[in-house]
Amino acid sequence: MYKVKKYDVVVIGGGIGGYYSARVLRNGGKVVALIEKDKLGGIALRWGALPVKKILDSFKGIKKEQIKEIRENLITKWDDDLKKLEKKIINNLLDDEIDIYYGDGEFIDSKRFKIGSQIIETDYFIVATGTKPASIKDIPIDGVNIITHKEAIDLTNIPKSIIILGGNVEGIEFAALYAKIGVDVIVIEKEESILLGNDEDLVFPIEENLKSLNVKIIKGIGARKAEIGKNRVNVLLDDGSIVSAEKALVTFMRTPNFPKGIENTKIKTSKDRIIVREDLLTDEENIFAIGDINGILGMAHVAIQQGIKVSDYILRDIPVDISYEVLPRAVFTFPEMAGVGKQEWELKKDNTPYKLGIAYFKDSWRGWAKNIEEGFVKTIIGLDNKILGIWMVGENVSEYIGLMGQLIKEERTVDEILSNLIIHPSLTETILEALLQSKNEKVIG
Repeated sequence: MYKVKKYDVVVIGGGIGGYYSARVLRNGGKVVALIEKDKLGGIALRWGALPVKKILDSFKGIKKEQIKEIRENLITKWDDDLKKLEKKIINNLLDDEIDIYYGDGEFIDSKRFKIGSQIIETDYFIVATGTKPASIKDIPIDGVNIITHKEAIDLTNIPKSIIILGGNVEGIEFAALYAKIGVDVIVIEKEESILLGNDEDLVFPIEENLKSLNVKIIKGIGARKAEIGKNRVNVLLDDGSIVSAEKALVTFMRTPNFPKGIENTKIKTSKDRIIVREDLLTDEENIFAIGDINGILGMAHVAIQQGIKVSDYILRDIPVDISYEVLPRAVFTFPEMAGVGKQEWELKKDNTPYKLGIAYFKDSWRGWAKNIEEGFVKTIIGLDNKILGIWMVGENVSEYIGLMGQLIKEERTVDEILSNLIIHPSLTETILEALLQSKNEKVIG
């Protein structure tokens, strides 16, 4: 006999998008349930992004002789740290009086969801089930030798060597992490550049740092096949050569986590996503899909913003309107890369003329005071002096970029920004210096 319980909103998926959706809705007065089939937190909080950043932060600003001590301390405490993280997520949800259901349930129809012996009825569903790593035919993931980010983040089982398949953000962040803790790392990227889609001058310092950590980077050659030998994974490359390591980490393929029973609704899917309108509604007028599962942009802060916007719609009938072109981005490596807006390669591709300003953190007053030696800010402005892009490389630059998308969205000019005060002395003065320079530079393109 099934028990029936009614909610205003049911969130399916306890990753970062689902987490924010549930909390915003509950704080707005809705009765909310959250369903999670595994562990709360998803990739962003539990399985990848946040744990990776925590490890990398542990190595910032330390001397070479401290690395061994830091590594041993991390390994000793890592399981406890992850348990504390999970407890924090759960407590935050429970403090908001959000009901949490664990298990792999299924849609009965557009209003009902079955999980265990419970049938949950609701006015709205928010599907936030995300994606998961996928094998390809000749590179089968087994979770032991050929692994995903879930296994890679387990510091109690560190290999002596690893091949990372994919020079994307995930691959390069893990390359930095493993290199810092003393693992021999090989990165395989089939394209001619790692971190594809970023200007060469932004990628160069990251690549050089990886090389200084003895990371071997193979570009322009794809991985054809992976075979497991005795305590080794052998990867056959497209040029016929073979590279070998204790483990291989796959980062280049993902597949959607479609909720069971989705065929009992009018929700339409493609092979890699739930199809949504601009307002993130599916073909069911009460079911939204947010985050990686809708295939719009696979970034945690996109899932957060989509979750908040959908919640605002449910609470206050505020239309869902997201400016994806001005969402900030960051790569958490040594050094970090972060930015918002257009990059040079995009403008050149579109034959859009622009002016460029570059200023170095070491040349700022605060940079001098902090003995900073690396990093820079690049500002890209249009011929009308409006900001087109702000990009930077350096330690902790991800902390500076968060709200700068608004400058581009509101089409602010260089003069408008310069007419506002920036704290002195601060590293953000480097942005001011880059803007001052860009005003007087020659037009490119």
